[in-house]
Amino acid sequence: MAELADPVRDELIRELRLFRRGQGEPTVTRMTGLFYLVEALGDGIPERAFDELMRLYEQHGTNPDTSVGAFFYLSGTGVGLGSVDQRRTQYVSEHFAADVSTPWRRSERGIKELVTLIRDRDEHARPWAFVSVFQSGNAFQPVLDFNLRKEAWEPPVVEIDGEPVAFDFTVRPHPTLPDFVHRRVVLPESSLNIDVGFAERMAVVRVGWSMPVWPVWSVFAWTADPRIAVHLRTFRERAVEVSLQWWRHTPPGDVAGLVTDGAIWAERRDPNTMNLPEGWEVR
Repeated sequence: MAELADPVRDELIRELRLFRRGQGEPTVTRMTGLFYLVEALGDGIPERAFDELMRLYEQHGTNPDTSVGAFFYLSGTGVGLGSVDQRRTQYVSEHFAADVSTPWRRSERGIKELVTLIRDRDEHARPWAFVSVFQSGNAFQPVLDFNLRKEAWEPPVVEIDGEPVAFDFTVRPHPTLPDFVHRRVVLPESSLNIDVGFAERMAVVRVGWSMPVWPVWSVFAWTADPRIAVHLRTFRERAVEVSLQWWRHTPPGDVAGLVTDGAIWAERRDPNTMNLPEGWEVR
């Protein structure tokens, strides 16, 4: 399959090439006009973005014989000089490169490696998906929300208990975020497997989504107290975060209209209206 287009990646490559062309030692002034680099590395603050780029230099670019090191060398880091062409000539003489095209080729590879590092750090400009599963009685229903920029994409692949599920994936403008599109997929109810033992799975929802940059995945679930939601979010090769979120407009301390069994609070409701498994009844 051909590589999907990623406009943010393309802009980062363009801006790193502009950064490389500067005169002398790089300073924060080189970040002027480099919108995507400043957003991805510094959350919109040029000074922070420059400091983060210099950290990448310390971590990956101090050896000029590497691709990333060649990029920082041609950018003037630790070298200075008045132009990138002067730095190319000096690189050839100092590092025994075959000709002036060698540092350029290495530097171009270094730009692509840097963009991969930078792109993976940017949590704000990547697709993300919410997977919600609602259980009632012996049935469950998945709801999938996909959010992405107006860029190249592949439709997701969904399996329920190992069986592929067909659905339409027509994206529409996001209701609140400009430059984003959105698709909500509400799948039909499926039955839970109730013939299971301890730690055996009653249902499995699997979603695959091939995108030009790794999506952020989010899962919503609920505690025994239906007013508290559980939000699990993954970060690309970095961490997993689980948060408990209050999911009511009334404050947690307001127990009006609630009943307790001594362990949890629950909303008052008629248990005979609950969607119970077949053969179950409330006594």
